[in-house]
Amino acid sequence: MRSKIVTVNGKSITVQEKRIGELETLLNNFVANNDLKNMKPEDLGFDFIYNNLTVIFPGLTEDDIKNAYPSEIEELIQAFIDTNFFGLKKI
Repeated sequence: MRSKIVTVNGKSITVQEKRIGELETLLNNFVANNDLKNMKPEDLGFDFIYNNLTVIFPGLTEDDIKNAYPSEIEELIQAFIDTNFFGLKKI
């Protein structure tokens, strides 16, 4: 199992590889909780970011995200992609 540690707002967040079924559940919950078909660009505001990043990365709080640099969030998301979709990136 792959994992990466990323520092966000001074807090170490461990991003662990998820099983395919876990990724499917995460994606299904994400879609179920956000009506993506009817979303407008303005709906992708800060509440959307706070609510969804704290679900994907349970160690984060809304305050952590508010006080993080965009580069830290970018690194966190890249670590999630690297640990869970490494094979797809090579295709």
